[in-house]
Amino acid sequence: MVKGFPPDISAPSKAIAAALNDLPIRVLWAQRDELEAGDWNHSRLANDFWRLYQNDADSATIRLPDSALPLERGAVYIIPPGLDMASENIGPICQFFVHFDIEEIPPIILRELFPGPVKITGSRLYNDCVAEMSAGFHRMGFPNIAAQCAVKGIVYQGVGHALAATPDDVFQRCWSRMSSLKPLLPALEAIQDNAAAAPGNAHLAALCHLSEDHFIKTFRDAIGSPPAHYILKRRIATAAQRLLFTDDSIERIADECGFTDRFYFSRVFSRETGVPPAAYRRGPRA
Repeated sequence: MVKGFPPDISAPSKAIAAALNDLPIRVLWAQRDELEAGDWNHSRLANDFWRLYQNDADSATIRLPDSALPLERGAVYIIPPGLDMASENIGPICQFFVHFDIEEIPPIILRELFPGPVKITGSRLYNDCVAEMSAGFHRMGFPNIAAQCAVKGIVYQGVGHALAATPDDVFQRCWSRMSSLKPLLPALEAIQDNAAAAPGNAHLAALCHLSEDHFIKTFRDAIGSPPAHYILKRRIATAAQRLLFTDDSIERIADECGFTDRFYFSRVFSRETGVPPAAYRRGPRA
């Protein structure tokens, strides 16, 4: 997906639409829960994956550092990763949620498109479709392959509705960001293919036909962080997902995500997320 990105086209919205044409979405988890008042009260939610929510009552709220987002009955919301947020429900709700990941698109572009939670508007039919599908859903996991396909379909539709409502000025900023990333695409592709064993700066610079110093400066200016920290964040995000969505041991996750041992992994993970890996695994998933 990253190859040839961005396309050489003058209109920003058309260019981004072309870049997102084969948007790769990976569904991590889907669940339907009957919750009593207070069951969804969490002071901090894991933030390394995307979320889709639909509730059957008006009693749930997502709290961000500077605002609160009440989740309206029947509405569908998409919550991007990387947000510092808490949650609460003051009354009983039936909650359907999906956790997913958008792969291969540089995270900095997705942050431009989705700087915060998005309420899907303008499509009552879509909301009804999500409600109908979730009504027959098991309490946890995927009941069958048909349900997996249906869940992925409603995620794609939701992201599509959200993008359709994106203002032109946001697309313009994304276009500028995409253009600045173009010289770095070979390096981003190499990191994406294997963040756990990503090449060093010299090799990444050579892939981009840049000197090492110029590569590091260009990368920092375009991405917002040095290459080493960007790679580390990708490793941590992968490890965080595996802690929640697999039964792999912490030792195995540490090794396969590029950390020398569990203790080093725990130290870095705690620094980046605020909690140790074991506590993160035990924490709220919803």
